[in-house]
Amino acid sequence: MSIRKVQKVGKSTFTVSLPQEWVKKNMVQAQTEVDIQTLSDGNLKISTLDGMNDHPQNREITIATKESDAGYLVREALAAYIANYDIIKLDLAGLTLDPSSRNKIRRMIKYKMAGGEIIEESVNNITIQILLRPYEFPLDKLLMRMATMVKDMLSDVTKAIDKKDRNILKDVMERDEDVDKLYFMGCRWLTNIMSDMSSLKDYGVRDVKDCLEYRLAFRHIERVADHVYKIAGKFMEVVEGVDAELAASIINNIESAGSAFIRSVNCLQNGSLAEANKAIHDARKVSSSVEELMKRVVDGNLQTKVIGAMIIVMDSTNRIAEYAIGIAELAFNVHVSA
Repeated sequence: MSIRKVQKVGKSTFTVSLPQEWVKKNMVQAQTEVDIQTLSDGNLKISTLDGMNDHPQNREITIATKESDAGYLVREALAAYIANYDIIKLDLAGLTLDPSSRNKIRRMIKYKMAGGEIIEESVNNITIQILLRPYEFPLDKLLMRMATMVKDMLSDVTKAIDKKDRNILKDVMERDEDVDKLYFMGCRWLTNIMSDMSSLKDYGVRDVKDCLEYRLAFRHIERVADHVYKIAGKFMEVVEGVDAELAASIINNIESAGSAFIRSVNCLQNGSLAEANKAIHDARKVSSSVEELMKRVVDGNLQTKVIGAMIIVMDSTNRIAEYAIGIAELAFNVHVSA
């Protein structure tokens, strides 16, 4: 920290000296022009004009590991992606990866890394370059796109349960990867925002303090998609063994949880705290209804396999309602002082 006193020159001019280390590093001299920007938090950002005009260099990282587990490599690469690296090199020298492991890495790039492309591949390395830029997909629009995809998954899973249609259930499960891709993109954008607070408007964010709330919102939405995937998967196993009455009750709970979820996301965007409060109460009603239905299932005359699957389905429905509450509470955190 370098604390300096502000000096008053004349009647209305205030000056402060620049740190000598910064002056030397940026070759600032008398008459050098600098750019001064006021950030959203009220602080100032000082840049040389040369520094502003320079094209940002790609951030590069090399991941070298002795772990031959493809999952380990995937997790490290995704962490680098979220950390806002533009070029990610996987050093595979000394590792023996079978074709299925390499395919897992390629699937990670295709289904998890938005804008990711393999620009070089050999036995010993894979180089990934990220071509997408934040201004091409602002954070607020990204959040709503992700939530809309999950809403559609919820709607389709109820249709599939009603029609006992395994094809729809399978399609719902496949769409979970599309939601994951947007989740990782959102996390990457948030990292970008924290390193360049002067361009918040380019990301669709009002204030840097909202970044934590957005990160939690993205995580909640991604987890809702995971639970829809789980619901679809369990019905794939026992769809014929669920009678119409039980199916109708489950559909009603899923639809109610889904309604609370999408309303909560809308409130996070539009700042309607009264509606967010209603969504919280409605989500709590879902939890009570799920608890009552679970008791009926356990006490009912159903096959053990069906009981086990339905308990998981109802637990996931309850989790969706809980995530809806979490998102609605984030709306209060973001907009209470707006």
